[in-house]
Amino acid sequence: MNPIKNALKSLSVTTTNILVALIFFIVTAKISSPEFFGKVAIIQLLEVVATSFFYFVPGQIITREVSYLYAKNELRKDVIEKFFAMPFLALPFFLVFLTFPGYVKLAIPYLFLFLLNNVMISIMTAMDMFTESAISGNIFLIIRWVVSIIAVLKQSIYLFVLIWLIGGVIAVAMNYAFMARKVGLFLPSFDIPFILKHFRISLPLYLSSVAGFFSSQGDRVTTAYLLGSYDLGVYQFSALVAGVPPMVLSALINVLLPTASFYKALGKDERRMASISFRLLSLLTFLAVIVSIPVGDAVILKLFPEYASGLRAFDLLIIATALPFYLSSLTTFIVATKKDLRPFFVLSLINGGLVVSTSYLLIPRLGVIGGAISQLIVSVGSSVFTIYYAIRTEVFSIGRKEAVVLAVTPIVGFGMSFNTPLVDLAVLTLVVSAFKVFKVVSEDEIRVVDLFLPTRLKFILAVLRAIA
Repeated sequence: MNPIKNALKSLSVTTTNILVALIFFIVTAKISSPEFFGKVAIIQLLEVVATSFFYFVPGQIITREVSYLYAKNELRKDVIEKFFAMPFLALPFFLVFLTFPGYVKLAIPYLFLFLLNNVMISIMTAMDMFTESAISGNIFLIIRWVVSIIAVLKQSIYLFVLIWLIGGVIAVAMNYAFMARKVGLFLPSFDIPFILKHFRISLPLYLSSVAGFFSSQGDRVTTAYLLGSYDLGVYQFSALVAGVPPMVLSALINVLLPTASFYKALGKDERRMASISFRLLSLLTFLAVIVSIPVGDAVILKLFPEYASGLRAFDLLIIATALPFYLSSLTTFIVATKKDLRPFFVLSLINGGLVVSTSYLLIPRLGVIGGAISQLIVSVGSSVFTIYYAIRTEVFSIGRKEAVVLAVTPIVGFGMSFNTPLVDLAVLTLVVSAFKVFKVVSEDEIRVVDLFLPTRLKFILAVLRAIA
């Protein structure tokens, strides 16, 4: 299992998502109002509801368990069939959406397929099927964002949902065909004791996901409740554009769980893997934040002037969501090494309450900026806890190099909040100098990267050596 090649395959889906979503947003911004975009935002919000509340055995646990069995050549088809049955067991819970407006009722089949597709992707990546998941993912995104422009032109939210439903059907059918080619034809196997066993194992992570819904979406729910669909459209647009850097970074981090589980099953040292991942990803994260804020501001002002009122919120949301993103690599190794996950539930519960309470306090006074500040407050608390718990569980330790990374992080965040060309250049110089002077990435670690790097990407080694 090659983490770099798999990351590139995952990155292809992210790149497609960014490009086609940009086309969609340009068209939508020109011919529709923020109210229509607010309805789209509600459907996206329900996607998060489905994967937070109805994903009874979270994808991280599915990927970890399948990866362990796959590494040891012990994976059986019946295990896949049992995990595959989980979304079908969740079907009755989707009936709650019947209480929502008409277009949401039409979205129920799509939301089920969205959950089913997520479960299938979790299984596929665990079996090193990144190429296949990238193919279906790219096709789904093209239908999701390009074909749905037809619905935007007709200003029909019902047609919009129908197009997304067709995309979901095609993605699930393709992934089933890919999986069947590898393991044979399979059907959902409703093994309730199996699901309950893994539900109990993953209960802290599941509850964390539920509580995490409020910490990640509470600001948007509060914005919709207090300010209405227009401001929700503005804020959601800022959040979606600000989500591009984390989306790119997540394409790299998503390969860590199956890779870490795979090599942990083979007896590799997880602390060394965690340390190298932490430092390499921190460099990519810092560079992504430094570049994304000025570029994002320019894009919004040039192409989407209707949403310029959310510009300051956009800057703060990038700092809140993208800057600490490299720390999620530590969470991945905590899951992969089967450490106690209950503290993450407590953290998510606190974060959810904190987002809702601070949003209610700040949004009426500051508008959409209040929601972004709320996310920033939660981000700081979560980051501190993740570092503490990774050290406590002995997945990670802080040496001189790790301390440099942690010291640079708040400086990058504070500096980029000003977003002026001079300050941006100073922050970039500081990051490169810190990594070079303190040799945060060593020559031995660059050689490790070289082992997995495809021939056509060997130029990355020269870049790493120049910086490190």
